[in-house]
Amino acid sequence: MLDRLEAYVNSSPILLSDVQKYRHLLKLRSQIDPLFASSSIAQKGEQANNAEIIDALISDKLIEKEYPKTDSEVEQDISGIEKTNRLDRETLKETLAHEGYTFEDYFELTRDSSSKRDLIEREIRNRISVSDDDIKNYYYNHIYKSTGVPRSFHIKLITIAASSYKNSAVALKIAKQALEQIKGGESFEEVARRVSDDSGTKDAGGDLGHFTEDQMSDAIRNEIKKLQIGQVSEVFGTTQNYYILKLVDVRSAENERLEKMKEEIRSQLLAKEYEHQIKLWQERKKQSAFIHIANQPTVQPLAPSKH
Repeated sequence: MLDRLEAYVNSSPILLSDVQKYRHLLKLRSQIDPLFASSSIAQKGEQANNAEIIDALISDKLIEKEYPKTDSEVEQDISGIEKTNRLDRETLKETLAHEGYTFEDYFELTRDSSSKRDLIEREIRNRISVSDDDIKNYYYNHIYKSTGVPRSFHIKLITIAASSYKNSAVALKIAKQALEQIKGGESFEEVARRVSDDSGTKDAGGDLGHFTEDQMSDAIRNEIKKLQIGQVSEVFGTTQNYYILKLVDVRSAENERLEKMKEEIRSQLLAKEYEHQIKLWQERKKQSAFIHIANQPTVQPLAPSKH
């Protein structure tokens, strides 16, 4: 069967035979490739189309270019795997052959996977973090909703009263300036102590304490629904009073269930964030690469590569 060019990445061709081999190695790739499990191809399996596989191969070549692996480095990796699993080379080859693969297939997949692990360790891992607030936000936005258990919200509020200034327009301007200061990095609490007109809470950094939804005014309830834990609202209110709201925490009788699910949720969020950061990295590299896919316009580099 004649081969044909499917794509070109910088100076590296992607052939139809490469696409066919990728499809043939799906099962083996799922065992070795650290990025494969989160890919759309992993979900679709044999149903993945050639265009999706070509895109995956383009990304693989970009990673290999940034983190190349010599044959001796790959051999060292395989020797380590053999030692860990108490296998000799012949047994490994026999096991691969029984599954329909060659040692050469395994060798190249190990090279590819080693490059990806370097990418993860050097550029991705330090970008990933999932805080306890992230876990709470996910829980209360995706899992809690179906339970109907009442929640309490820890709220901080800055109040700018029009009566303290010449008119409502001046009060609104002060409120907007306060919000910009918070967005600029100043703490909500310090801004509240300086500008809030609520004498009962300003010294406590605007801290109102905990409220259930039925204890809140309609205006505050509407703003709370827009916020994640730790977030600050836009300026809202009337011509008499303008407000800035911070959602500090959420509590409910579901806290025990939340604690039990905490690590499971953390793992899910970490996996999603890894996938997101990998995609961002791939898109950045595509912008500085010469990419041509058969029957599509050539993608010229938008910026020179740093490597």
